[in-house]
Amino acid sequence: MRLEILNRGWIVLDPSSRDAVYDLVVDMGNKNFVTVQVKTMSGNSIHKFIDRSRERVSANGKVRESLDYAEHEIDWLAGYRKEDNKCFFYSLANYSKIPSKSFSVNKYPPDEFPTTEVPNRHARKTSQPETEKE
Repeated sequence: MRLEILNRGWIVLDPSSRDAVYDLVVDMGNKNFVTVQVKTMSGNSIHKFIDRSRERVSANGKVRESLDYAEHEIDWLAGYRKEDNKCFFYSLANYSKIPSKSFSVNKYPPDEFPTTEVPNRHARKTSQPETEKE
């Protein structure tokens, strides 16, 4: 998923804590950042809600709560299907309206994740030919 977003021209950042409710932060430029939750798909299905049933991380560890990514306002839900290396993107505005905890990409068509031109800030500048002096 990271490579897919990089190929679309964006800068991808990792959250500084493994307890973040999102997997990636995408720098969209002009001080605009969006969060992305990546889910590995089972066939054509993406889970938008994780039911952890208050399970413990370890014997005396903290309790893990269930997560509804729309409730946490994660900007993008992204599904990755290993079988054919395909990525599916759903914006918060759309995936938050899907009534089930998981959904099929066949029933709910994905959104188009934005693409941008990659700036070439480090290219060598070519010298302009001098005009002849009169």
